[in-house]
Amino acid sequence: MIDLKILRAQIKEALDSREKAAEILSFIGYSVDRNFKFKLRDESTPSASINRDGNIKDFGDGWYGDVVAVLHEHHGKTLKDATLYIADCLGVRYE
Repeated sequence: MIDLKILRAQIKEALDSREKAAEILSFIGYSVDRNFKFKLRDESTPSASINRDGNIKDFGDGWYGDVVAVLHEHHGKTLKDATLYIADCLGVRYE
């Protein structure tokens, strides 16, 4: 049985930079610019940015989270599926 709380802590430790977050966001289809801004929704200008610690801030509605939360809240994945997906992207072992 996978302890998601422990796995999320390991992901947070591995996802320690905006560059890693940008790489994962690009991989799942977002276009992240050189200032680490991107469009979280279908809109004309970037509405979100990646902080230095890899967390994401949405200027439009004040949403704040990490790449796991983006998959969970904006792509409809279950929290478990989103966590496992990001763990795989970062090479975090969970079995």
